[in-house]
Amino acid sequence: MLVTKASGEKEEFDSEKIRQTCLRAGAPEWLAEKVAREVEKNIFEGISTKQILKMALSILDKEMPHIAAKYDLKGAIMRLGPAGYEFENLIAEILREYGYQTRVHNIVKGFCIEHEVDVVAEKNTGGIKETGMIECKYHNAPGIFSGVKDILYTYARFLDLQQGSKLSGINFAQCWLASNTKFSSDVVKYANCRGIVLIGWKYPEGENENGIPSLKKMLEEKKLYPITALRTMDKDSQEKLAAAGLMFCKDLTRTRTEKLEALGLKRLKLKELTKEAEMLCSNG
Repeated sequence: MLVTKASGEKEEFDSEKIRQTCLRAGAPEWLAEKVAREVEKNIFEGISTKQILKMALSILDKEMPHIAAKYDLKGAIMRLGPAGYEFENLIAEILREYGYQTRVHNIVKGFCIEHEVDVVAEKNTGGIKETGMIECKYHNAPGIFSGVKDILYTYARFLDLQQGSKLSGINFAQCWLASNTKFSSDVVKYANCRGIVLIGWKYPEGENENGIPSLKKMLEEKKLYPITALRTMDKDSQEKLAAAGLMFCKDLTRTRTEKLEALGLKRLKLKELTKEAEMLCSNG
């Protein structure tokens, strides 16, 4: 039985993939088996991976919503933009957890022109401060690759900023390109050639030269689950939390109830959201 991926490619259906994904999300064996079995019973030739995801989440939502939240972590990241959150802030917050000092939306003088740098990341290594220029490419739909145009544009800006370091007072030692989706093979090849640091959804497979893993692994390691992952989240609550700048489930669990209620969140909904957030963070 063939299924259709977001990119349009076809591949053979494999229920074991679903089972393993459930297990990695923290589902017990019985639940992982149930999801794989139920999905397999209801698929049809050419079914999309989006429809398969919907089936799996429907079962997980009924049994263990916090497992569904982890299962659909990629979807949660793609919902950040429409929910009013900026991908740059997500990257900056994650890197702080890895020992970086970060600033977002910086206007920096280059040799020829000024540039808005999405994230400036600084870290002291062996007494030496290294500064990285990070370009963020966010997509709110699956199947979209960050391509050659993106990395060429990023590197050209990096070179102008390096040449203009005396004007800006910032000496950028590294050029980064961060995305919530995949990179084309040419992007990876170019990055390796030019020494550009890539951070993608599942890239790198291990850790890069800075000891930084993929976006997915960073989120899971540091339990930085965005509030868009919460299965009990409603639009009104999401908008209020976004307006207050609360991006992660940990923010929800660490903020006093009185302060959250002051945002206009209903007590019953707040209790439901906080309970799910606590389960997600404690079982991450």
